Amino acid sequence: MPEDRKLVHAVEKALAEGEATRGLEHLHLRAVAGVVFLDGEVESEEQREAVLAAAKAVEGVRMVRNRLQINPAARGGGWKEPHRHEG
Repeated sequence: MPEDRKLVHAVEKALAEGEATRGLEHLHLRAVAGVVFLDGEVESEEQREAVLAAAKAVEGVRMVRNRLQINPAARGGGWKEPHRHEG
């Protein structure tokens, strides 16, 4: 759905602009009917919560399914376009 693609791009933009979430490489985002699925790895619980808060703050997001794993080795190194499974 085009709306879901727009929502994913809006969440990506919010993450790229957030001080605590900028530079994350190990994220996979997907949206289905306004529900955003967060998969991948972050460095800490604080970063995990920052990603969740940024996604929830995006207009149009009805719900967020946070399936992020904490891995201290999951360092950022510049925002990369996440791999998405759109369906």
